[in-house]
Amino acid sequence: MTEDAKKSWAKHYTESEMKEFEEIGKKYTPESMEAYQKKWAALIDEVKTHLKDDPAGEAAQSLARRWKELLNEAYGGHPGLQKKISTAYQAEWKAGNTSGPARPFGPEIWDFIRRAMEISKTTGQ
Repeated sequence: MTEDAKKSWAKHYTESEMKEFEEIGKKYTPESMEAYQKKWAALIDEVKTHLKDDPAGEAAQSLARRWKELLNEAYGGHPGLQKKISTAYQAEWKAGNTSGPARPFGPEIWDFIRRAMEISKTTGQ
């Protein structure tokens, strides 16, 4: 992420939360961070191919589980940050910012994953 993108993204977080992000980032080498980002890119690309699927269906539920696993890989010990990340993305979309390095996916992907996750909570999947 560029410094400008980091500054733009930082407006959504407190100084304390930004320090949490810094601490989380310390556990990654450049190579492991690149691998983590590639996992996200691949998952997002896969979600794009299933946007018309039933969020309760097997494919959507698998994607939702993988999404949660990737979130937990980095932010599992930081539930407050997980919620704040979601809020930040939604604020960016509401402001019309749907592209750039700090926003690798748009609201249609989030809506699909959110629906699939809600269904998995109610069905115990």
